[in-house]
Parts: sequence; structure tokens; C-alpha cells
Amino acid sequence: MALPLLFNPASGSTAKDPDVLLRALPKDLRTRVEPRPFGPPWDFEPHIAQASRAGGPLFVWGGDGTIHHAARALIEKGCPVPLAAIPGGSGNGLVRSLRTPLEPAGALQRLLEGRELRMDLPRLDGVPFLNLAGTGFEAAVAHRFHDLPGRGFRTYAKACWQLWRTWPDTALSWDADIASTPHDAGRLERLRAAFHASAPALPASAWSLCFANLPQYGSGLWIAPGADPTDGALQWATLARPSLVELLVDVPQLFREGGRTPLRHEGSLRAATLRLDRPLPWHLDGEPAPERDRAELTVEPRGFRMQVTGACPWN
Repeated sequence: MALPLLFNPASGSTAKDPDVLLRALPKDLRTRVEPRPFGPPWDFEPHIAQASRAGGPLFVWGGDGTIHHAARALIEKGCPVPLAAIPGGSGNGLVRSLRTPLEPAGALQRLLEGRELRMDLPRLDGVPFLNLAGTGFEAAVAHRFHDLPGRGFRTYAKACWQLWRTWPDTALSWDADIASTPHDAGRLERLRAAFHASAPALPASAWSLCFANLPQYGSGLWIAPGADPTDGALQWATLARPSLVELLVDVPQLFREGGRTPLRHEGSLRAATLRLDRPLPWHLDGEPAPERDRAELTVEPRGFRMQVTGACPWN
């Protein structure tokens, strides 16, 4: 039985042609997958059942939103098979972080030859996400982007520009379990921790606030370089509103791995109750989520099965 390869024709800014995708594969791999168009209302159940009978994984070719919905469906079923994400959106933050090739045929081949990663499963008020959740400016942009016609980086940049000048900071209060070096860590890890600076204080206010399981937003923006999807923790990251000069000088650093900028601050936590000074919009993996002024963040260590390529830096 072939593995289902679900693709969302509406996601991303370029058309998806499954025949072209399969022609690029070696002959011995072409018969292992069966492309199927897919979209709302997101009934994944028959496809998960087929992937289980075929020995998994469930292949999903789409953007971060489509992949988010697939992950939630798998979680509801107890993760019977891994999720294999093929980039097909406008941002592709999840697959970029996992170092999956951005060319779809290359991604499909490498994932067919790949391995399973048990990655952490974070939740916002009980609702799971794989990559990022956030509030403030970034969530306002996610909501605006969702309502604008068209997709792609240009549309996202338009949403950012519309909100950049007017979005205010938000006051925050925390009850958090700060991540630190575990008691059973090896000698090398304890030595490294001893020479590191103390953990940064949780922010008292934020313009844009992110909780990251993986390091990248879409389009290659490194929002939380310290995020590790296997450490049982979430990386919090804030962005300060950039001035016009900082837009030119500092913002490009966010798009470079290893880039440094005073606009970004980050730290680590295992769980948190967060209170905001007013109800604000949120996002989950870039998908708009309801307003709230109180949020519970939790992490289930190694709670999700993800198919990755040999280039993935985590085991």
C-alpha cells in the first residue's frame, strides 16, 4: 500500500503539481507515495489510517498552517505515525528549522530515506503546536496576513508595515518554571552551565513575544536561535520595535544564522502562566488564535513523532 501524500493546492504562492514532483524521484521511490489534494475542513482520519496500514509516515505538502492542522489530527489519534512535512507554503518555518530541503522533490526523497525524531510537544492552553506560538506584534501580523489577499513574503511584509508604527508594548506578569541544567546532566554540561551567564530575567513587557520549540519563523527569520525541540523546554523570545535605522541595520541580522542584534532577547522555560495587561491576539504556528489575557504554556518532552532528513541537527 502506498503512503498518502496530502497537498494543499491553496497554500503558498506557487502551484503544486504532484506529477512534476514524482517525476523528479528515482523510479524505485515513485510508487511509495500516492498524492491526494487536500484542504479544509481538514478530515485527516482516512489518510492517517492509510499511512498506518502502509507503515507511515504521513506526508503533507503545504505551508505551516496545513502542517499545523495535520499535526493536531495526528496528536488526537495518539501519533500512530510520524509526520513528514514537505515545504509548500510561503514561509516554511518548521521545515527550515529541521533543515529539510526547500525544493519539494528533494525534500520528499530525503524524507523517504530519513528517520524519525521524537520532538517535544508544546501546548498553549492545552492546544498543541509544533514550532511557535506568540502574541503581541507578531500575532497581530498573523491575523492581518490571514485577512489580506495573496500569500508570500511580499504580503507578509505588507502586514508588518501596516502594524509596525502603531502596535504598542504589553505589560507582562509571570509564574514560570525556568529551565536550568538538569540535576542528572553530565559533567561536561554542568561545566558549561557554570561558565555561562545567569539566565536572563523574564521580560516585564514586550512588543512581540514568541514561545519557540524550533529556532525559525517563516522566510528564514531566526527568532529563537537557542530553541531545541528535544530539551523539554520552550525558548521565549522578544523583539523590540525597530526604529527606521534599526530596520536597515539590525533587522537583517535576524535573517542570518548566528546574527546578533539588541532587538532580540531570549531565555528558556519549562512551563509558565502568563498574564497580559489586556486581551491580545495570539497565533499557533502562524495560524490566528483567539484573543486572551492569560495563557498557560506547557511542554510534553518527546511527545511528537516527526519524520526528518539526515541533515536534521537533533536526535
